[in-house]
Amino acid sequence: GIFASIVAPFGGFLASAIKRAYNIKDFDSFIPGHGGVMDRMDCQFLMLLCAYVHYSTFIRPYDLNVDQILRVIRGMPEDDQHHVMHRLAGLLNATVTAT
Repeated sequence: GIFASIVAPFGGFLASAIKRAYNIKDFDSFIPGHGGVMDRMDCQFLMLLCAYVHYSTFIRPYDLNVDQILRVIRGMPEDDQHHVMHRLAGLLNATVTAT
């Protein structure tokens, strides 16, 4: 809601900038008969891009296998690696004692 109300107007600004650069009154010359609709929908294109980026970054599940996880851990500083190992050992011990 808030994100859309902040970002959406920039789609309109972008469309207006394109129209000014090409000396176009509305987008009717690009798609005949659809100038008014396109002028009302221009903010939706930017919102579509932002929604896709948000989904790709924060919502879509990751399919990581063990090798990829180990590669990430190997790239960490040594102190962080020890912290991950300690947390994993505690998690695995808790799982073993619970079963």
